Parts: sequence; structure tokens; C-alpha cells
Amino acid sequence: MYRLKDDEILFVFTGPHGAGRKTVAEMSGATLGVKQVLSYTTRPPRQTEVEGQDYRFISPVEFANAQNNDEFLEVKQIDNHFYGVKSQDVATMLRERGSAFLILNSAGASTLKELYGDKLVRILIYVDRKTLLQRMKENGESDTDIERYMSHYDEEVSYRSQCEHFFENVDLAHTVFDLTKTLDNYLNRNLVDLD
Repeated sequence: MYRLKDDEILFVFTGPHGAGRKTVAEMSGATLGVKQVLSYTTRPPRQTEVEGQDYRFISPVEFANAQNNDEFLEVKQIDNHFYGVKSQDVATMLRERGSAFLILNSAGASTLKELYGDKLVRILIYVDRKTLLQRMKENGESDTDIERYMSHYDEEVSYRSQCEHFFENVDLAHTVFDLTKTLDNYLNRNLVDLD
């Protein structure tokens, strides 16, 4: 496992599916120059997902081989699919940029927190149940998928008490603004507040 240097830091975004964690992470990361370390998964891509942009989509055999070779920092099984973060990907990103972010569920965030301690900052992005249901319906999610995602809602939102920061994503622009200021406190990029 890669040992983080004093000036290196990892951010993990977590929260229920559909709350906007990926969007706010990417927008804040773009402002601050922080890039994502992609997870690997055995599930097929969703209609809107792109290989190398959302995940690394690999076969169950490829995943098992990588797991047997101890390439993953953490592995989780969710809804019969495997997800994992490769240690080498984290190490490469930190050597190149000094910081990185990941998007994981609460279990994955907890595993990495145990590994990296204070060098890892967990950020929960959430919305209330009613808003989340409305967003998923507007996005054209099937009733089956909505039911599956909502079955994880309480578990993901209750993780808020263990996170260093949490943001209710009601207004995207405000959430990104507040999040970017919070991340800058760790990165010391000294963004100028023009308000």
C-alpha cells in the first residue's frame, strides 16, 4: 500500500445514488485541479456511463485475477457486482498531483479511512428521500432500479455522522461553492472569494 506523504491527501465522496456526489466532486475537483481515481467494477455500464470516465468496466475473471494479485485497496460486493480501487492507481495519482478523489459507498469509504486515517477526508453528499425519488424518476430510472437504489438510502445517509463533512445537495451551485471552499482548506490553493 502507498504511504501518503505529509502534503498529500485523499478525498472520498460518498452518499446515496442520485444525490449528485459525482457531479459535485467533478465540479469542485475541476476548480481545484483534483482528479478522480476511478474504481473498477464487474457490472455493465449504465446507458449514460463511459469506460474510463465513470468506471473501469472489467470482467469478473479480470477482477478476480486482480484481487488474487492483491491489486485492490478495497473490494465490495453490491447487488451481485464487485467494485474495487487499485492501490497503484491511487499511488500514481498522488505522485503526479499530490491529491485525488474517489467516489465510493460508505463501506468503501470506511475501509480507506482505516488505511489512511487523517490523510483521508470523507464527504457525504445527500438529499432527502422525496427529492432523491423525484430525481431518479426524472432521470428515467426504472422502478426496479429505483427500488434497489433506495434500499441502500438509509445506510448511506446514516454514514453522515462518521464523515468529516456533509452537504445537502439541494442547489448544485451552492453545494459546489461550499464544497470547493471546504476542500481548499485542505489544499491551501488560496481561492479568492469574489462575493
